[in-house]
Amino acid sequence: MSVTISNAKLSATVAETGAELKSLVEHSTGNEYIWQSDPAHWTGAAPILFPIIGTLKNNEYSYRGKTYSMGGHGIVRKAEWKLVASDATSATFEIVSSDETKKQYPFDFALRASFTLQDASIAIGYEVKNTGKDEMFFSIGSHPAVNVPFAGGYPEHYYFHFSQPENMERYFYKGGVHLNETEPIFNNSRQIFVTPTLFDQGPIIFKNPASQSVTIMNSRNTKRVRVRTEGVPFLALWAPAGAPFACIEPWHGVMDNVDTDGEFTTKEGIMSLAAGGTYKTGYWIDILDGGGV
Repeated sequence: MSVTISNAKLSATVAETGAELKSLVEHSTGNEYIWQSDPAHWTGAAPILFPIIGTLKNNEYSYRGKTYSMGGHGIVRKAEWKLVASDATSATFEIVSSDETKKQYPFDFALRASFTLQDASIAIGYEVKNTGKDEMFFSIGSHPAVNVPFAGGYPEHYYFHFSQPENMERYFYKGGVHLNETEPIFNNSRQIFVTPTLFDQGPIIFKNPASQSVTIMNSRNTKRVRVRTEGVPFLALWAPAGAPFACIEPWHGVMDNVDTDGEFTTKEGIMSLAAGGTYKTGYWIDILDGGGV
């Protein structure tokens, strides 16, 4: 099952499985901006990552002396969510903890994901509630895949433009963990060009980017797609080899470090939430044309 919302400029479709954005179409051009989950390259489109980002070392972690197993990107991206509110331009989905989720993640929670069309943008919001009596530990992230090319030309005509000059290194990912190995990628610069070999060494992972948005632009025209946040501690760029899409992934958390001791409460990037507490975050996808970024 899925829900479609629409305004004067865009239509969006969200699947109840994973509360995953599956389509974002511009009315004036007919352009589809979200990857259509072709299994030849990747079955995802824009999964929600919770309560972990990426993978755990050996696919397991420890909490209060007990070991739990959990697959990559957590427990909600393939689960069935419930539609709890909708109108012509917005939809909100919810998933709550259960006996099944507690086999992998021993916390009581309610997670909502909202999708709201605003002019030529879609706002995706997350609300995490700790419904238990103990402190809760979690990460949450996004994994939207944008079709490239989306405005003619070839992938090599496209590039990532960061909203602020950056002086960051990239972190490398291998064997399910990110490594204590880095390589300079920015020198007070903003752009990374799409090339056939850009992701040969896996996703490009950044820590503490200055930029609050990353825009996929092209050298042939002024059409572009911007992924906008309020600032995130981790950010990744990724696509499989030869795939006609690119992911801009805002993360509040990160996959395990190769040197992790497996303890969940001290996991790199983990957040905590007091009993009864609420945490809100989210991001926007903006479809832009004309001057400025």
